[in-house]
Amino acid sequence: MLKKEQIEFYHSNGYLVLIDVFSKEEISKLNSKIKNFKNHTSQPNVICEDNGDIRSIFAPEIQEPIFGDLTKDKRLLIASEELLKSALYLYQYKLNLKEAYVGKYWEWHQDFPYWHFGDGIKTPEMISVMVLFDEVKSYQGPLLIIPKSHQNGIVDFQHKAHLENKKDNLLNSLNSDLKYTINNELVKEYALKNKIVSLEGTQGTVIFFHPNIFHASNSNVSPFKRSTAIITYNSIHNTPEKKSSRPHYICYRNTTRLKVFS
Repeated sequence: MLKKEQIEFYHSNGYLVLIDVFSKEEISKLNSKIKNFKNHTSQPNVICEDNGDIRSIFAPEIQEPIFGDLTKDKRLLIASEELLKSALYLYQYKLNLKEAYVGKYWEWHQDFPYWHFGDGIKTPEMISVMVLFDEVKSYQGPLLIIPKSHQNGIVDFQHKAHLENKKDNLLNSLNSDLKYTINNELVKEYALKNKIVSLEGTQGTVIFFHPNIFHASNSNVSPFKRSTAIITYNSIHNTPEKKSSRPHYICYRNTTRLKVFS
């Protein structure tokens, strides 16, 4: 159960970090399965970089069922319900991998525009939960956030002329050339006001963050990999208002309330 101060911190700042939520043994079991995805790079839910390295794996439980239990773990689900004060369903689930030396960056963006415009989600009554599968230092491309940047809703986007007339831009919600990135001047304005926080942590650390918070990450130029899981929960009262055209592995269609795995 979260403390009152932790809940208040999340709502004020748009994120919350809990250290060592999972043991090394628990994380090792999940880490041992990640290498198996190299056999599934032709599957549409496995997103690869230009060099063939895996960038993201959406709905990882499709190939490796062990990952399904993580979404129903009480340490994640109950805390998320406390933060949103709502019953939740699983909206999106992915593993983000940054291999040593070559793991690519993520531009400054908010998550909610993709879910609002792409899937018809009306309000940001959602939460994302990142689980660190490795110890993450500053040189591995950790999650960067700007505190309090979630408070003003969807902000202005950075103009990208080369994406204007692109009909099928699904990949540009998944790769290093994102469609909805934040206007550069806005990023600077918010960063000067509230600073940029680098969310480093030990293996098993958990980061809760708001769908409208400004976030990004650098490339991983270190000799150490950086793997994370990101679970996004949505309120059962905030289901899509239109039928999403995006694949089921990106936007889950089952809006049944999640129950803690026993």
